[in-house]
Amino acid sequence: MKDWMIDFAEFAREELPEDTAERLIGLLRPAIRLSAAEDGEIVVGRLGGLPKLPDGMAWPSLSNGGPPLSFLTELDCGELARYEVDIALPGAGTLLFFATTDAGQHQVIYVPHGTAVAERPAPDRATAYAELPLAAVTEPSWPPRNHPALLDIFGSLDQAEDMVWHHVLDEDTGETFDQQLTLFEDGGRDGPPHQVGGYSDGLQSPIEAVAAHAAGTGWYGDPAFQEEARQWVTLLQVAEDTRAGMIWGDGAWLIWGIRKDHLAARDFSQVHLSVQGH
Repeated sequence: MKDWMIDFAEFAREELPEDTAERLIGLLRPAIRLSAAEDGEIVVGRLGGLPKLPDGMAWPSLSNGGPPLSFLTELDCGELARYEVDIALPGAGTLLFFATTDAGQHQVIYVPHGTAVAERPAPDRATAYAELPLAAVTEPSWPPRNHPALLDIFGSLDQAEDMVWHHVLDEDTGETFDQQLTLFEDGGRDGPPHQVGGYSDGLQSPIEAVAAHAAGTGWYGDPAFQEEARQWVTLLQVAEDTRAGMIWGDGAWLIWGIRKDHLAARDFSQVHLSVQGH
C-alpha cells in the first residue's frame, strides 16, 4: 500500500465493515494539495502575481473582444512531477489559468518547457491578485457522496449512502461514519483547499458530473452520462484565499475539469470550469 493511502485505509478499516471499507479504499485517488510555501519548501506554482506568457502571445481576453481576463494561477508541471497524482500532467512546462472576476469565462494556457516567455504587467481592467507561492504534498482523496464513481462500486448512490456515510458507529449516540469522516478530513487540512487532481471538493456537484452533463448527456441514471463522467478528471481546484485577495463570493471554489484524452493530447482548449459556492 502506498504511503499516502495508509492513514485513510487504517481509519476506514477501523470504522467500517470489512467489505465496505475495502470498496471505499479502492476508490481512493492521490491528489496534490497546495498550500502557502514556507522557507525552504519546493515551490510548485503560485496564486496571483504576473504571468510569464510566450513571446508574441496576447494577454487573454473575452472571446467577444471584451475586457482582459485576470491571471489566477500558475502550475509548474516539472516540479509537480515529483508528487504522485491520479492525472497525467505534462512532465515539464507550465499551466496558466485566467478567468473573468466572476469566472464566467476562462482560459487555460499550456507553455511547453523551453518556450521563450516574458513577464507581462496586468492590463487595465484586469484584476491583479497578490502573489502567493505554493508548496505541495500528495494526500488521499475520496469521492463525495454524490460522485458517479460510487455507482460503479456500490450500484447506486442510495446504497453507498447507507453503507458508508450513514453507517452507524455507536447505537447509543447515533454517531455515523459521516461524522467521523468530517473530523478525519478537518484534522488534516490547513488553509484553503487548493488542489491538483484527485476528487475535487465540489460543494454542489462533482466536476465530472457537471462536465458530463454540459457535454450533452442526461443526468444520473443515464448510461451515456455515466460513461462521459468517467472520461473527466479534476485539473485544478482553487478556493477563496484572502492572502491573494481572491474572493469569489459565498465561499466559492473554482474547479477546472478536463477530459482524459484532451489532457493526454495537451489540449487545454476545452477545459470546463465550474464555480461552486455555499
